[in-house]
Amino acid sequence: MNVRRVYASVVINLKHFFREKSSVFFVLLFPILLILLFGFIFQGQGDISYQLHVQNLDDGAYSGAFIAMLNASYNDSQLFVVKTIPADEDAIQYFDDNNLNTAVVIPADYTDHILQMQYNYSQGNATSRIDIQVIFDDSNSAAMTKVTILGSMIEGFNKNVTGGVDFIGAEHVTTTSDEFDFIDFFVPGIIGMSVMTSSLFGTVGMITELKQKGILRKLATTPLTRAEWIVANVLYQFVMALMSTIVILIVGISVFGLQPKINIFLFLFIILNVFAFGGIGMLITRFVKEAESAQAAANAVMFPMMFLSGTFFSFEMMPEFLRAIANFLPLYYVNEGLRAAMIEIDMAAIGYNALVVFIFAMVVFILGVFLTTWKDD
Repeated sequence: MNVRRVYASVVINLKHFFREKSSVFFVLLFPILLILLFGFIFQGQGDISYQLHVQNLDDGAYSGAFIAMLNASYNDSQLFVVKTIPADEDAIQYFDDNNLNTAVVIPADYTDHILQMQYNYSQGNATSRIDIQVIFDDSNSAAMTKVTILGSMIEGFNKNVTGGVDFIGAEHVTTTSDEFDFIDFFVPGIIGMSVMTSSLFGTVGMITELKQKGILRKLATTPLTRAEWIVANVLYQFVMALMSTIVILIVGISVFGLQPKINIFLFLFIILNVFAFGGIGMLITRFVKEAESAQAAANAVMFPMMFLSGTFFSFEMMPEFLRAIANFLPLYYVNEGLRAAMIEIDMAAIGYNALVVFIFAMVVFILGVFLTTWKDD
């Protein structure tokens, strides 16, 4: 492979990009407009609301008070929207069957146990803590945030009931994650969407233009090999993705006070995103010959991804049937991976989402490479 030919091809693509004003707008300015628009709309509206499934095996006053606390609003923002798990259901089985990421089980005799502990404490006798069971998926970043919030709420509940004595606890509660605002949730999604858009439409637009001008067939007569051409295009799309990401981060930091964690995992998901949607772009141009049809096909891929993958809104805010669809969309795993990398450094979530995107990206990219030929064009 000739590195100079690859470099020359990348430089040519960059020069062509900056000559096309519409391309510059969609790659750089369009995500800026989105982040400013949604950022100002949702700025100051508090934390995101999460669904929390609760099974109450106790009918006493303290279990009711605990559920009321979960449902309460704080600073005009409701952290949890509580959903009920029937008392006769097996909580673990219900958790698995309904694809939940977090559930809380209030044990039987919860109220009686607290009353007994209060009496023992007033008499100077030893007390034993009662634990609320927290079931959660530790590979899910939203679940880890819920567990953190629950830990803080249980601490506050103890303070209200006993003045600070730990009568009530929870299994598997961690307090290592920080709370985050909407903009922290929003920016990783915008990065994922922007990289997807530039990689998908960049690949589709480039190949269809070369086909229409007859350049793709002529490339077979040049010293440039097909492998060098594909590598150059991938590098070009990666440069575009980095430019877009940098611009988005600058706006987020300077305008909204974003404090992202910049690390190797951020770049890992950008690279995987480029390969995944660059591969889809190659597949589209292989089976759809006309430029207009190819652009329409790219739009048909982009828009469901954009609005069903948790880019603009929390995944849990969507109806259940849309969440089921989103589980099959690669951009959902890109967005979740970026949030795990940029907000909390959740290694389990990073690893899981990276693996899913990697498998998808390699399949579509390898298919795209094998199906993209010069001779047929």
